[in-house]
Amino acid sequence: MPAVKLGNRLIGEGQPIYLMADLGLTNGGDMGRAKELIHIAAESGVDAVKFQMLEAEKLLGDHSIEYTYPTMKDGPRTENMLEMFKGLEYSDDEWAELKQTAVGRGLDMIVTCHYEGGVERTNRLELITNKICTWSLSHRRMIEQLAANGKPLIFDTGTITRADLIALEDVYKKAGGGDLIVLHDFHTDVESEMNFRALEVYHQLGLVAGYTPQGRSDWLDFMSVGMGAAILEKRLTTSRDIPANGHWKAHEPDEFSNWVECIRRCERAKGNPVVEPTCRDQQDAKKYYKSAYLIRDVKHGEPIKQSDFEFKRPGTGVSSWLLSEQYIGRPYSRDYGSGEMLELY
Repeated sequence: MPAVKLGNRLIGEGQPIYLMADLGLTNGGDMGRAKELIHIAAESGVDAVKFQMLEAEKLLGDHSIEYTYPTMKDGPRTENMLEMFKGLEYSDDEWAELKQTAVGRGLDMIVTCHYEGGVERTNRLELITNKICTWSLSHRRMIEQLAANGKPLIFDTGTITRADLIALEDVYKKAGGGDLIVLHDFHTDVESEMNFRALEVYHQLGLVAGYTPQGRSDWLDFMSVGMGAAILEKRLTTSRDIPANGHWKAHEPDEFSNWVECIRRCERAKGNPVVEPTCRDQQDAKKYYKSAYLIRDVKHGEPIKQSDFEFKRPGTGVSSWLLSEQYIGRPYSRDYGSGEMLELY
């Protein structure tokens, strides 16, 4: 897997996992809450915050569509989708202010573009990358417009096939775009359909890949780290009790910080593609490996034979492997009595 440069960071094999706090829904279109979430994200140790660029009137052709989602305390809630998305809109000045807040806390800001008019608006923010979600994979014209700035593209899979993926890379790069970063995505609770081994395919295609979860099942995130995810995101909220879309499946601040630490622990534990003992194992081997002990008296100069020994702890003497490879047939270096450990020489 190659490395892709995002801002001043490299993402890919051998690099720290790039972590994003997903604030796209949980900011609620409220500048105060959005800034609070940015500060919480910075304290947790992530690399970036992610928002979404929306203009409901330009995104939705049918303004009557309703959307039903769960809430923690009030049960299912149904909203008009147009009004729900309108509540997440920001002005250009507000976007600039949010970016300034993120950068001031040492965070990258990533914004998912949902409609063609958002291309120019996100370009004005001078972000480090383009980003689209699953539901924009069919929007070729917008993808080509995004590519014109030459930046990388982070995208969610979901509906995509291998052939679609190859076609997307071809179209994006021909339009002037940079490298692709894949976020494995699915919308199912059926574990046999989650297909995390798709990460192997992304790597075979030479793409930097990661995972975007749809809920709070952290074990899926941890598994993706073991399978080579180079980038991850997780939804963050100030409170899961907020009766609005997205909060019920987000982590609250303490949970989110714990998630970040667990990801970093998984990352450290993943280690390197080598087979080698730990320092502790090397030390313990001296105590718990076995060495060759004489079971009869022998004289200096006699040939060493397998039948002369039994093997007992500790492992500070001649091991059975070493005896077989280097000592059999050699003369004893001195007289030994039965029960003595054969010395290394």
